[in-house]
Amino acid sequence: MNRLLINPSAGRGKSRRALGALQRLAEQADCDLAVSTSASNLVDHASRAVEDGVERFLVAGGDGTFHHVAQALAGSACALGLIPLGRGNDFASDLSVPGDFEEAFHFALTGPIRSIDLGRVGERYFTGYCGVGFDSEAAHYAQEAPALFRGPLAYVYSVLRTMFTFHPPMLSAGYEGGDFTGKAMFVVACNISRFGGGMRIAPEARFDDGVLDLVIAKELGKIQLLQVFPKVYSGKHVNHPAVQIHRTRTATIGVDRALAIACDGELVGHMDSEVLEVTVEPDGLRVVAPQNP
Repeated sequence: MNRLLINPSAGRGKSRRALGALQRLAEQADCDLAVSTSASNLVDHASRAVEDGVERFLVAGGDGTFHHVAQALAGSACALGLIPLGRGNDFASDLSVPGDFEEAFHFALTGPIRSIDLGRVGERYFTGYCGVGFDSEAAHYAQEAPALFRGPLAYVYSVLRTMFTFHPPMLSAGYEGGDFTGKAMFVVACNISRFGGGMRIAPEARFDDGVLDLVIAKELGKIQLLQVFPKVYSGKHVNHPAVQIHRTRTATIGVDRALAIACDGELVGHMDSEVLEVTVEPDGLRVVAPQNP
């Protein structure tokens, strides 16, 4: 038994515009169809799919949509079939899922099912990344970017907007084999190589290796940031002396002031004096994806 869930608010209307075509595809494939109404409703639908024994749960949306659905699918036998209709679509791209939504729909119905890792922070799972600092502050602006900035341009806008107001906090990070304390732009635990619509923040990260790539960017001035930022799209920013990457199964993150927490592009809370504990959950999620992407 298969089921299709559509998030009509994903991709600033991109998913809503595809609604009619997706409904026809679902009818042709004799696939049950549901349309979400909120983030919590995404979790409810995913929980119901697990309870009903759905084998392939096809989901049309973006990274944020998949983030919420993963909260209920984690550790279950229900496989997530991604139909990327968000702005960045980093998770689907890293999994080598077709970018065209019709191709992605058919692939989700017939492609191989495999298990991948999940990240976990507290009781929350993340498919792509969890971060604190510049990236989490930029996520706020990305969500509110003017309509003029469509797709990945929303993330470029958010970075430039954040750059003029952000002051690096004192950050601490613990990981297997070491630790860091100092002023920093951000600390991000990555399960995949990309975020922000194609920024290869952790170019060597893999979703099936049982570890997270912890990326630490030390304090950078505005001019330095402008020089380094374009390199993140090719992954060459890792050669800058301010950038550290540590592969680890567990990590802790602390800050000296209140900052937002971002997971998979979603603002999921704030932290102040508490310390975040991040871990990896090997084989935590079943997905429809090529075996060797």
